[in-house]
Amino acid sequence: MVSRSTEVRHLQALSVLAQELHFGRAASRLHMTQPALSQLVRDLETKLGFRLVERTTRRVLLTGPGQTFLKDAEEILQHLDRAIETARTEAGQASNSIRIGAILPTAFGFLPEVLASFRHRYPGALIHIENRESQQLVTAVETGALHVALLRPPQNAGTLHVECLRREQFVVAMRTDHPLARIEVLRLRDLKEARIVRISRGDLREAFHEIDEQLEAAGLNIEPSQHADTTLTAMAFVSAGDGVSIVPSWTAGLTWKDVCFRQLNDLSASIDLSIAWEATNLPPIAEHFIEVARRTAA
Repeated sequence: MVSRSTEVRHLQALSVLAQELHFGRAASRLHMTQPALSQLVRDLETKLGFRLVERTTRRVLLTGPGQTFLKDAEEILQHLDRAIETARTEAGQASNSIRIGAILPTAFGFLPEVLASFRHRYPGALIHIENRESQQLVTAVETGALHVALLRPPQNAGTLHVECLRREQFVVAMRTDHPLARIEVLRLRDLKEARIVRISRGDLREAFHEIDEQLEAAGLNIEPSQHADTTLTAMAFVSAGDGVSIVPSWTAGLTWKDVCFRQLNDLSASIDLSIAWEATNLPPIAEHFIEVARRTAA
């Protein structure tokens, strides 16, 4: 009786809320008000007879039973999506809608290039894009919330297919009045007297650890460095005159006041941009997007 009284919209609401862990953001994605989303969750909890979500003033978390229920609920949603896509294909009405996830750096170069090419080839496609961090994108593709994602390669890809599209180099960011700004191409040893802003990110741990190792091999003492948890935070420190930072080259494509970028010709560290998808019942429109992304990256 409970399962029959539970509607798809209840399951969709819980799935999106679990991804965002924030009622406001989840409501925005679902195109509803926050009170309406809260009511949907309460209705579902009433139907099930147990709490799904723990709410505090600072965060939203799924309860243990909520996590167990969500796992099966998302399988139901995936089966429903696949059934719809299969029926549309058989009826000659294959869906032209694609849900794409992307990390923020792709918005400053690669993603617009792919979208322009994709739109030219498939002008009738309905494109939905979501910006999230890489691990969140992995979960969204695994659960069927997204068809494909442009992300940093995950340490554990699970059942996803992950393919490297591009390898991105690093550059040095500094204020235009910094002494090193007079040199067009730098070497690691040139940074010995500079205060370095080091980036510490879990999803890019290997790349930034490799940078630290190469800095130390060049004779630099990295212990007194300023730490930043994101590239944009590091750029804020640099812009404020609080040192120089080794950042992904996509950063140089943005406009920064009184900041310049220089190449490091002896730094070999790099980071990959990959595309990920779940191969099971992947709609043709998503396969087309993957192929366009490959050609754009070539």
